Amino acid sequence: MPLDPSELKRRTRFIIKLGRALHECGANSERIEQHLANTTRLLELKGSFLASPTTLTCAFWEDDELDQFVHIERVYLAGYNLGRLWEIDQLIEGIELGKISFSVGIEELERLQTIPPHYNFALESLSWLLTGASFSLLLSPNPFEAATASLLSFFIFLIVRSSSVRPAWQPVATILGAFFAGLAASALAAAALPINPLLVVLSSIIVFIPGLALTVSLTEISTGHLISGSSRLVDALMTLLKLFFGAASGIALTRLFFEAVPPLFAALPANLELPFWRIWPALVGLAFSLGIALNVPRHRLGWGLLSVMIGFISSFSVESQLGSYAGLFLGALIVGLFANLFARLTRGPGSVLMTYGLIVLVPGSKVYSTLTHWVSGESILPAQTGATALMAFVTLTAGLLFSNAFLPARKTL
Repeated sequence: MPLDPSELKRRTRFIIKLGRALHECGANSERIEQHLANTTRLLELKGSFLASPTTLTCAFWEDDELDQFVHIERVYLAGYNLGRLWEIDQLIEGIELGKISFSVGIEELERLQTIPPHYNFALESLSWLLTGASFSLLLSPNPFEAATASLLSFFIFLIVRSSSVRPAWQPVATILGAFFAGLAASALAAAALPINPLLVVLSSIIVFIPGLALTVSLTEISTGHLISGSSRLVDALMTLLKLFFGAASGIALTRLFFEAVPPLFAALPANLELPFWRIWPALVGLAFSLGIALNVPRHRLGWGLLSVMIGFISSFSVESQLGSYAGLFLGALIVGLFANLFARLTRGPGSVLMTYGLIVLVPGSKVYSTLTHWVSGESILPAQTGATALMAFVTLTAGLLFSNAFLPARKTL
């Protein structure tokens, strides 16, 4: 029986708003299309969807597939808001199970799009401080590098925060952050602070490094979503080039007055190192800080930490025996299996835990060490390091694909 025109309009508008909300949360194109298709069937409609990082196309029909109502929308690249994604998933789950009426669902979706983040300015600042220090400790036992990276990360956060209220400055925020990191790290090294400035630069701008975007883009390309995957890949490479320009400019400017910098930190010990067990509190700190950055609710942070630990320990234990590629493959495989199993048992969004685990998994490898050469300006995608990084991201992609093959996800989010 055909729907009343007003009811048909109400349902299609809800689905369009749902697609827009999922895109703003950072869901990839494949999951957005599948989730919208499932929700369309749930609401007894027929539809087809095409999502990409910059466009959202929705087509609806009743009986004749060629007689369609089409909505085309220009959208913009969005960051990750895993907490909001989790809440939207639970909303649709409630509608499907009959716990929430459709009318209440419409109001709840609009409310979710307007509520403020779960964390205030102070906690966001803390997350940036922890991110720089924790990542540095994963790669190096030098406490001075961790302290420096943490401090620089905080100032970069202030730069990003200030530019976010000025639309014209938003596209250059990554350049400014990398420039400040390169300038400050090189100046401190010139002042005899016992640090590796390249590693400090990388650790302080790690939030900008598009490791997850590169992995997602290759995954989408490998599953046939060529437009979306190619768009994400180009955007990720452009971000790397912007970081390279900013960091290289800061380092080059420092070299102009390198000799004139007084050795203020010459009395500090040059060989001070923290013990190996430092990586475990660093891993917890990185997981906690990313949870704040990704807006994961406080009562969900434990699941994210578990995903991080499972992936990192799996990768780390195998990497020492079989090499970094084998470690990356197993880590991605285990994270994917854990996320899909979580979605099956709890009916929660497995993509949240998969994203959480992958973000921290990549720093556990040597890929980000390779990126120090890129963002510092020493070289841009040289043959050896470029092939190493590309193979690492392909290995991550393969691990995710096999996890979906071994244990298919029953949920689209």
